[in-house]
Amino acid sequence: MSQKAFSLNIFHKLLLTLLLVTLIPLLALWYVGSSSASKDLTYNISQNLVSTMNTIATAINAWDDTNQRVLRQAASLDDVMSMDGARQTPVLKAIAANYEWAYLIHTMGPDGFNVGRSDDTPLLNYGDRAHFKAIMGGQPTARQVAIGKTSGLPALLLSGPILGRAGARLGVITMAMFLTEISRTVTDTRIGRTGHAILLDADYKVIAHGRPEKVKSTLQDFSKHPALAVEGVTQKPGVYIENGKRIVAFVRKLPQGWNLLVVQDYDEAFASLASMERNAKSLILITTVLVIAIAFFLGKQLTQPINHLTAVAEELSSGKFDSAIPQTSRGDEIGSLARAVERMGFSIRLAMERLRFNKAA
Repeated sequence: MSQKAFSLNIFHKLLLTLLLVTLIPLLALWYVGSSSASKDLTYNISQNLVSTMNTIATAINAWDDTNQRVLRQAASLDDVMSMDGARQTPVLKAIAANYEWAYLIHTMGPDGFNVGRSDDTPLLNYGDRAHFKAIMGGQPTARQVAIGKTSGLPALLLSGPILGRAGARLGVITMAMFLTEISRTVTDTRIGRTGHAILLDADYKVIAHGRPEKVKSTLQDFSKHPALAVEGVTQKPGVYIENGKRIVAFVRKLPQGWNLLVVQDYDEAFASLASMERNAKSLILITTVLVIAIAFFLGKQLTQPINHLTAVAEELSSGKFDSAIPQTSRGDEIGSLARAVERMGFSIRLAMERLRFNKAA
C-alpha cells in the first residue's frame, strides 16, 4: 500500500513564512552587529594591552636607568676608582642603604676577585660570571639573572665598568637585587582580575612576575612559554591555550634585551562580547518560540473553520442538507467561503428537488 506523500498544510506554510520574515532580518542584524562589536572589542583589548605594556615598559626602563646611573656615578668617584677596598666599602654601603631593592653592591678587580663589598662578608671570586666577562670584554652595561653566591637565591645582577682616568678598565661594579623585590615594578599594574605582566631576561629567565607566588626559589626558564610561540605576538596581541584556557598575550623586546609579556584570560577580556552573544541567542530563541506559538494560534484560527466547511461540503455532496453552515457571519474570506458553500447547498437542494419533481411527473 503506497504511503501518502507529505505536503505542507496551511500551518506549515504560515510557520515557515513567519520564521523567515522574523528570523532572517534578526540573524542578519546579529551577524553584522556581532562582527562589528567583535572587531571593536578586539581593537580596544589590543589597545589596552599595548597601553599597559607601554606603562610597564616605561617604569622598567626608568628603574633600570636609575640603577645604571647609580653605578656610573659610583664608578666615577675617586674612592671607587682607587680600587682600594677600604676606600670603596663606605661608598658601597651608602648606596646599598639608599636602594632597598639591592641586597649587595660590590666591586671586582680584573681577575674577578672582590675588592669591596657592602655587606662585610668574605671576598669572593666572580670571574666565572657572564656579567663580569661582558664588562671586561668591553660592554658598557651587563645584566644577568643567576643564583647569587651570597644569597643562594635567584638574583638580577647589573654591572658596569670602573674606568681609570685614561679610560682603562680597572674593574667592575655590580648591583645584586632579589627578583622578588624587582617584581614590585610589574605587580602594581593589573588588567582586570587575571591580567598581569612577566619580565624575562635575554635568556628567557624570569626576572619579575605579576603573580609573586609564581616566582620560585630557583631560576625559572620561560623559553617554552606558549605566548612566545604565538606568531606575530610582538606586533599585536595574540591568543594561546594553556591548561585548557585561552589566554590573550602581547610580547615586547625591551632595550635591555629583556622580554616583557602581558597576558590576560580570554574569557575575562572578551566577557562583554560573550554576554552580547548570549543575549542575542536568547533573543533569537525567545523569538522562535513566540513565532511558533503565534503560527500555531493563527493556524488554528484558519484551519478549523476551513475544516468545518470542508466537512459540510462533503455532507452536502452526499445529500445531507440539514447541517448548519458555520462562519457565514464573518466578514473575511472565510465568511465569503462559508456563504458560497451555503449558496451551493441551496443550489444542490433545488436541483435535487427539480429532479424528483420531473421524475414524479
